[in-house]
Amino acid sequence: MNVYWLLLILLVIPIGLFTKWTSDKKKVFKDIIEIELKKNGLEYVDSTYPGLFKVGPFKKIEIKFGKPLINAGAVQYENTYYRIVELETKRKRKEKNWAKIETSWFKDTRIEFKPKLSEIKK
Repeated sequence: MNVYWLLLILLVIPIGLFTKWTSDKKKVFKDIIEIELKKNGLEYVDSTYPGLFKVGPFKKIEIKFGKPLINAGAVQYENTYYRIVELETKRKRKEKNWAKIETSWFKDTRIEFKPKLSEIKK
C-alpha cells in the first residue's frame, strides 16, 4: 500500500507543477500593466513570463502577521503572478522592470512594480 502512495505522489506533483506552469504562462496582463505604465508616462512594449519559481526582486516567501485571512467574506489575493515588463520612456529608452500581479475573486487586481515606476528616469 505504501508503494502506491509514493507512486501517486511522484506522479501528482510533476503533473501539478506542469499545470501551474502552463496556466501561469498563458495569462496575459497587458491591459492592467499598460494602464499603470501610462499613469507614469511610460509606454508598454512587451511582458514575458519569467518561469515557475522566479520572483525577481520580490520576496520569495511573504509572511504577514496581524492580517486577517478573510476580508469581507472573501479570501484575499488568491493568485500571484510575476512578469518581466519591457517598457519605453519618453526619451525612447527601453528598460526592463518586474511586475507582481495579485488577483482574487472578489477584489480588484493589485499590481506592484520593482523598481517603482516613479523611480524610473523618464
